[in-house]
Amino acid sequence: MLRHLKISNFALIEELDIAWQAGFTTITGETGAGKSIMLGALNHLLGQRADLKALKNPDQKCIIEGIFALQKESYQALFESLELDYEPETIIRREILPSGKSRAFVNDSPVRLESLSELTRHLIDIHSQHDTLLLNDSRFQLDLIDSFGNHQAQLDDYQSTFKSWKQAQAEWQSLKETNASEGGDLDYLEFLHQELEEAKLIPGEFEDIEAKLDNMEHSGKIDAALSSIEQLANAQPLGLSDMLRQLQTELKSIANYHPKLQSFSERAQSLLIEYEDLRQELEAYATESQFDPQEKEQLDQRMSQLIHLQRKHQLDLAEDLIATRDALDAKMQAAADREVLLQKLEAQIKDLEEQLTERAEVLHHARMTLKPKLEKAVLALLKDLNMSAASFEIEISRLEKFDSRGNNQLQFLFSANPGQAMKPLQKVASGGELSRVMLSLKAILATSQNLPSIIFDEIDTGVSGETALKIGVILKTMGQSMQVIAISHLAQIASKGGQHYLVKKEMGSSNTRTDIIPLEGEQRLREVARLLAGDTPSEAALANARELIEAN
Repeated sequence: MLRHLKISNFALIEELDIAWQAGFTTITGETGAGKSIMLGALNHLLGQRADLKALKNPDQKCIIEGIFALQKESYQALFESLELDYEPETIIRREILPSGKSRAFVNDSPVRLESLSELTRHLIDIHSQHDTLLLNDSRFQLDLIDSFGNHQAQLDDYQSTFKSWKQAQAEWQSLKETNASEGGDLDYLEFLHQELEEAKLIPGEFEDIEAKLDNMEHSGKIDAALSSIEQLANAQPLGLSDMLRQLQTELKSIANYHPKLQSFSERAQSLLIEYEDLRQELEAYATESQFDPQEKEQLDQRMSQLIHLQRKHQLDLAEDLIATRDALDAKMQAAADREVLLQKLEAQIKDLEEQLTERAEVLHHARMTLKPKLEKAVLALLKDLNMSAASFEIEISRLEKFDSRGNNQLQFLFSANPGQAMKPLQKVASGGELSRVMLSLKAILATSQNLPSIIFDEIDTGVSGETALKIGVILKTMGQSMQVIAISHLAQIASKGGQHYLVKKEMGSSNTRTDIIPLEGEQRLREVARLLAGDTPSEAALANARELIEAN
């Protein structure tokens, strides 16, 4: 339960230090006095996102601190799951800095807001004026029936399978997206790879073909030049070959007469040998390079094939086709591995869906079995709230898809008067009727969840008189097993509290502040009377207030 609450520099609150007691506590105050401000601070303590506008003095940090008394057997496992240190008196502190940043601490250990919210939702529930909207919220409805029926074991079993199912689906989707982004369709990869394999790619082939086709393009000019060279060599009566031989012979005949002549003779011999070698190679080239139209056609086709493959794979160089072929081989292996994993995941998903169907059916059966008991409990509370003629029914249907709480959809059906057709609660209930139904459901939910504390913010909206008195009795009865705090504007409810606080707004010449003070004796009597008759209560109002308080 909440034992202590300290608030500093929050909205209109400069400093607030409240010691809370067990049982039923009421809070009253004039409209605009700041009751909602205290709840706003408490919501920040419980994990709500920080709001820089909440700082009363923007140059100073805001501190909100709560001390909670917790039983070890109920909370140690929760603390361990959140990797927090359990203390019988747990201190939760929230700080909002002038920079806009905020910090949260549990027993002086820093904690993320997600973990703080998860912890505090097991400590305290705040029912605001707008919470009647939850009556149409599927999560709230399912929480109610599962908490009341103690279905946590079945729900844990289902949610474990649901989590595995969602993870398997996410992995399958991720692999499919990887295949798409990497061109991972195995059949297509095999087609591309086979096309390159069948092309029998050879390093440097493209350049060789380019050179051969270039030669063929100039084959006429080449043949003419080679023919002229051959004629020079074999011209009559004295061709280039004969001239070089005669030169070498004449120089050899005089080589012995002078060292320089010997050198000239040797150079002529080398020139003749080099020329003869060149002539033989030219003759061989002329024979080999004879134009062959069929060969040119084959080379053109091969060149077109390589250019087509180069463009298909968007490559700058045909030489890169070999690297592309090898990369495709690696992609094929990776895609094949993904295909195997996809098949395994598909089988796993199918198996998990079967398990999910079974576990969802277990939950559905448990909920259907509990439905009459919960309806009876709600009707009993409504009867206590002067709605003995009301009808309340929970309609449970199956959905085709699964979510984190099964495949059920709940709808609350309601009729306030005999002979009226049952219709969805939110469509037919008045504000006061919604408040009473919500109180009944919250009372059931809080008790079944073993929540240590619950706060009601004007749960008495739309009711008065005898009904308000009965709401006060129910809240007081709830306070026997848990801490109940109610913000109210009705004397019938305020008078039932074991302790009573008044929220006051103090307005000075340069400052406005909100305080909360405990009321006892004459002060409490006058506040209850004010709720009955206004700021100047009569003696009759005071007597009525005294009767309400003493009735406790």
